[in-house]
Amino acid sequence: MSMLTIVGIGPGNAGYFMPIAKEKMEKAHTVIAARRILPMLEEKCDSETTQFTVMGKIKDTFLLIDQLLKEEKDVVLTVSGDPLMYSLYKTIQNDPISADWNMEILPGIGSLQMLGAAFGETMEDAKLLSVHGRSKSAGSIALAVTENPKVFFLCSKEQGPAWLSQIMLDYGMNDVTVYAGSDLSYDNQLLVSGSPEEMAKKEFPSLCVAMIKNPCPKEVTRPCFLSDSDFERDKTPMTKEEIRVLILHKMKLHPDDIVWDVGAGTGSISIECARQVPFGQVHAVERNDLAISLIAKNKEKFSTDNLTIWQGDAAEEVKKLPVPTKVFIGGSGGKLAQIMEVIASFGSPVQVTVSAVTIETIAESNEILGKYDPNFDVIQATVGRGRKIGSYHIMDTNNPVMIFTAQIGH
Repeated sequence: MSMLTIVGIGPGNAGYFMPIAKEKMEKAHTVIAARRILPMLEEKCDSETTQFTVMGKIKDTFLLIDQLLKEEKDVVLTVSGDPLMYSLYKTIQNDPISADWNMEILPGIGSLQMLGAAFGETMEDAKLLSVHGRSKSAGSIALAVTENPKVFFLCSKEQGPAWLSQIMLDYGMNDVTVYAGSDLSYDNQLLVSGSPEEMAKKEFPSLCVAMIKNPCPKEVTRPCFLSDSDFERDKTPMTKEEIRVLILHKMKLHPDDIVWDVGAGTGSISIECARQVPFGQVHAVERNDLAISLIAKNKEKFSTDNLTIWQGDAAEEVKKLPVPTKVFIGGSGGKLAQIMEVIASFGSPVQVTVSAVTIETIAESNEILGKYDPNFDVIQATVGRGRKIGSYHIMDTNNPVMIFTAQIGH
């Protein structure tokens, strides 16, 4: 039966090309590789029957592999570095065309390993991240460095060592050390390290790897919840503190989440979220003038600089916001369907939590959320608060609140 062998050729220097990779190529019908490494592979391969093909677009390459395998021809697909580390292999796994392929992997030496070796740093206590072709917020990067003794980065042209260093400065992380390398294993390899201030001023090649060492890593802990009396309130309705705790529990916030609070009211949910996501962002959307002023007062009171306030129609304002990871909707002005359309258009996973009190809003939430997530979660919460009458106590019960939680864009 034909076989696809995915070979990691290492950093590119012929000295790191493994003998077993050479053996696999010489037995294969076709070797597919990037144009820049084909000459080295052709020089290494002694077979006169092996055909070498330049790797084209991913879709075209997959179709070619599928055709060759169906013709019972063995194929070698070469990738730089290690196939198991932010490589094409995961894309192959996720594509339905590969469902019936027989595959084996020959791992190679990756650029992150080369960087660690160059500076004598082990990787067993490190976190590995890629910002090459992937969207990572500044907060998520700062969080990773805060919580880990070492973080290794595969960089891109725009998001390189200088960019990482500037993030460290922006978050006041001046005691870390930034390491960078490019063209590793070649005669012109670059290796440099320094403080964030020093490294932020340097220029680096378009393809780099980096490492940031934190001498004092610590887990980020979240603050305890606030009481209703802690907030500036006036006459604007506010989600009661016990309900806030349930909502925040359902939201499952992470320290670097990007959060929308739509229909923010006094901003009690916005403030709580901002305190829970110190490396993230919170965007509060509200149309009422008095409520906007209260959110601003509470923002100042609790020093939540990661909270941004937006005034206007919810369905229009959310079009201006960054892609969220978590959304809370406490009020939509009758525009829940339009807001959900915006959220669904992102294509990335977003958790949406909606609170509803009126029968109309409950029915609307049930119908609309069900279109996007048939298995959405919903709970009903009723809070009673004791009140003294003479020598007795009675319970004053608030209106029941339905809390819906749905996953949009799996």
